[in-house]
Amino acid sequence: MGDGAVKEIWRSSTGIADMEVDPRDLAASEIPGIRAVWREQRERLKGTKLLADFSERLGREWAIETGVIENVYDIDRGVTQTLIDQGFKAELLTRGSTNRPRDLVLRLLNDQKQALDGVFDFVKSERPLSTSYIKELHAALLRSQETTEAVDSLGRTVEIPLVRGEWKTQPNSPIRDDVTYRYCPPEQVASEMERLVAMHAHHDAGGVPAEVQAAWLHHRFTQIHPFQDGNGRLARAIASSVLIKHELFPLVVTRDDRTVYLDALEAADGGALKPLVDLIAKLQRVQFVRAADMSETVLSESATVSATLDGLIDAAARRATERRERHERVFRLAAGLTEDLKERLESISPDVTKALRRVTPSGESRVRVGEESTGHYYRSQIVENARHHLDYFANLADFRSWVALDMRWERRARLVFAIHGVGRQFSGSLICAPFLEFRDRDDDAETRSTLVPVSEDGFIFFYNETNETVLKRFRPWRERVLKATLDELSRNL
Repeated sequence: MGDGAVKEIWRSSTGIADMEVDPRDLAASEIPGIRAVWREQRERLKGTKLLADFSERLGREWAIETGVIENVYDIDRGVTQTLIDQGFKAELLTRGSTNRPRDLVLRLLNDQKQALDGVFDFVKSERPLSTSYIKELHAALLRSQETTEAVDSLGRTVEIPLVRGEWKTQPNSPIRDDVTYRYCPPEQVASEMERLVAMHAHHDAGGVPAEVQAAWLHHRFTQIHPFQDGNGRLARAIASSVLIKHELFPLVVTRDDRTVYLDALEAADGGALKPLVDLIAKLQRVQFVRAADMSETVLSESATVSATLDGLIDAAARRATERRERHERVFRLAAGLTEDLKERLESISPDVTKALRRVTPSGESRVRVGEESTGHYYRSQIVENARHHLDYFANLADFRSWVALDMRWERRARLVFAIHGVGRQFSGSLICAPFLEFRDRDDDAETRSTLVPVSEDGFIFFYNETNETVLKRFRPWRERVLKATLDELSRNL
């Protein structure tokens, strides 16, 4: 599409459309597990500084990234992490770390953080989503933004005053790559927003899964584009309100997610909401891994205090029973994934051997599965992969298993799928984390190991999922890992 083409994002013939497929077919099976485990951990950490700090950092990240991906400002990555960890302090925004005036960026960040805090308060108050609240939220998010860009009659980009908390009065049809994107016209905005709110209320009352509700609400809101500016930030804020209401994490879309995020929105323009639902689920998994990494120390201290309470023995017995049941359920799921991996690797091993023998006549590959006596293998590689590549704490105390494809030719390599706990305390979830290791001898006959990541994230599964739903999620992920591995091998033969 180009040469002055027009893309109609909002359908003038129908307006926004309700769910076009059964919401259950769009749902992400891991979300109930994330909700259940996070609910329990949040309750046990309630009132602790650790939980407060985690929530603060999450809010700061949301506030920073929601503006970065809309090009409201830019902030260096290193400075971004410092701001997340230490707060929005003027001295942390050093010269050259942002492309806008420092004072303005700080005001924008604080406005966006306070707006997200307001979303939590909104959910806590149990107010229904309404057009009046959406206008309130817009005014809060853009409190310090006084102007926005527009195109004048001569086609020049100019700065004009920004009207906060009111529907747009002029069309906002941005042009990207010579394509004009047309949203709902101003005269239709009020009625369309009322329809949006009414449809959402129907979804909520009907038990539509939270991630599907959030994806639908986000996309249909962007189709309308009801405000002069700030529509992307508003869409992520109201989608976050849905997720927070259902005891999940706010929708943090970072600059690294921008391409897949825009692609998912474009797919939704074409009627396919599933990619956006899947992205929301993936971002929930990212936050869950971070939450699971919270220290066990506070939980232990809390348990010590609780020891003085009546009924401790009964509570401890119930907790032990629940923990044992969760172990058994998730361990059975792990056994199913192990068998699936073994069968899949055995199916490709002959072809891998054939390829290796074109390089070295003695080349071969074989599949190995960890047993009780070998389950401790690859400990250092698992820890390194978790810490430096996948960014989580690898818990090897409660459960560990692995399936490996060993390869020998002039070099040696192994693809390992390691299954173990995620976070410092077992919470009813496990992760399958793959890595590719090359082992070579240097000139001094010393073995040198190089670990290569073959996936940007591990595969997390939960005790309250079924084997069927886990395998349905797992197999596409497994195939992406295998493709990345074979691509890496082809470059290293």
